[in-house]
Amino acid sequence: MAGVVVLDASALIALHDSNDRHHSWARGMFVDTIAASLVMSVLTYAEVLVHPTRAGKVAEFQRSIDGLGIEIVTVAADDGPALAQLRASTSLKMPDVIVLHSAARLGASLATTDRGLAAEAAAQGVRVLGPRGA
Repeated sequence: MAGVVVLDASALIALHDSNDRHHSWARGMFVDTIAASLVMSVLTYAEVLVHPTRAGKVAEFQRSIDGLGIEIVTVAADDGPALAQLRASTSLKMPDVIVLHSAARLGASLATTDRGLAAEAAAQGVRVLGPRGA
């Protein structure tokens, strides 16, 4: 599968944590998207780094994902109005709004294990990659 895939924090966390109930799905999804460009917002990336930072293992975590070639993208000031509109019109929290906005703006698929985000993304016409029955 070529194209662009925007990653939600849950997809990368599930990949990294073998005890996560979505670990197998995440491994398969990353294999299936090997030819795709993987994108993550800087806010989502920071969210993913919280637990490894608390555990004193952020450098180890970063080394473990380096080979994935994830492009970290910024949130621009001119994204503000669209983010506010999306936040106002959905029940999503801002971190999920940023993930959804990024996928929609890039015409990308969205990889997540979050049911609420997946449902809203599908309703907005964004292709969702997620575990069945998540």
